Amino acid sequence: MKPFDLELETPYQVTPLPLSNGQAVHRIAISANAGAARVSLDPNICQLDPFGDTAGCTRIAIRMFEAKLSLLEERDGKRLFSLEPLRAEEPALRLVLHPARKSPAVSARLLVLDAAGAIKAVVALEQLPSTSQR
Repeated sequence: MKPFDLELETPYQVTPLPLSNGQAVHRIAISANAGAARVSLDPNICQLDPFGDTAGCTRIAIRMFEAKLSLLEERDGKRLFSLEPLRAEEPALRLVLHPARKSPAVSARLLVLDAAGAIKAVVALEQLPSTSQR
């Protein structure tokens, strides 16, 4: 598996995503390279404009944690990674990268797991502009 650098985030979720550690967030961002990742959990509530873009948000602190990125499975060009937090109290998440397409943007999704490891939410990830031209 070749190394990669990614900056991904979920679109704003009007209904908060319930996490395995009991928290709920409206947005999750992942910065990953090789075997490491930094995950940002954003609990802020936002107002939306007529296009669904965030227009104004509360100013609650965004929590971050470090995680080990481990390839669990590869099938049909898709790669499934676990995001193994360095501290046990952090939420259980998985990252799915789809096969490369003709566009430079990465196609990916985030799997939000419950405490038992079952998938509770599947959320598309958007590549942040700073990494879409790599």
